[in-house]
Amino acid sequence: MPIDENPQPEQVPMPPTPGPIPPPPAASGRLAMSFTKDQLQAQCDLLGPSVGPLPDGVDGSTLLMALAGNESSYGANVTPRHEPAFDVGGICGSSPEQAPLLAKYGSAAACSYGPWQLMFCNAPQGSSPNDFANLSLAGQYTVRYLNSLLERDKPQTIAEIGSMWNAGHVLTHPGPGVVAYMSDLISNYNACAQEEA
Repeated sequence: MPIDENPQPEQVPMPPTPGPIPPPPAASGRLAMSFTKDQLQAQCDLLGPSVGPLPDGVDGSTLLMALAGNESSYGANVTPRHEPAFDVGGICGSSPEQAPLLAKYGSAAACSYGPWQLMFCNAPQGSSPNDFANLSLAGQYTVRYLNSLLERDKPQTIAEIGSMWNAGHVLTHPGPGVVAYMSDLISNYNACAQEEA
């Protein structure tokens, strides 16, 4: 789950939207709890060319799919995940960026969402947690934030991208949890690349 300890105010353009975006599921107001792998692959293929800057030889579509493999078992479990550090009383809960979101959305603002488990505070200003029921919006928000990290940190390997996404920046000495995440991302990337070949 991406955590940005020092959010950057830079504006990163959102990738183009292919046609009209369908509204999130109505009536129930509940977020989708899964997307099919085919739906996810189609979204990754659509958004992949807009991911970057990337290290040489890394494909944007394959990277998005691999990240979704790490974060949601390829879209099978997109249940919002509560992050206590971002809630009231948490280490990030009173930050100038997070406090207004908590005031507006309550604990829903302290969750990560979608196939890529993007922290809500890293979604574009004006977003709603319900936006993540829409795979197209979830993908656009993820690419926008991912691109800001890629531009800022300029990772040179898939492992460094894994560190950046999981810890919020490229770590010089990652702990065991981040190392496991990095290893899983490399495995998922290689598996996705083989499937696409």
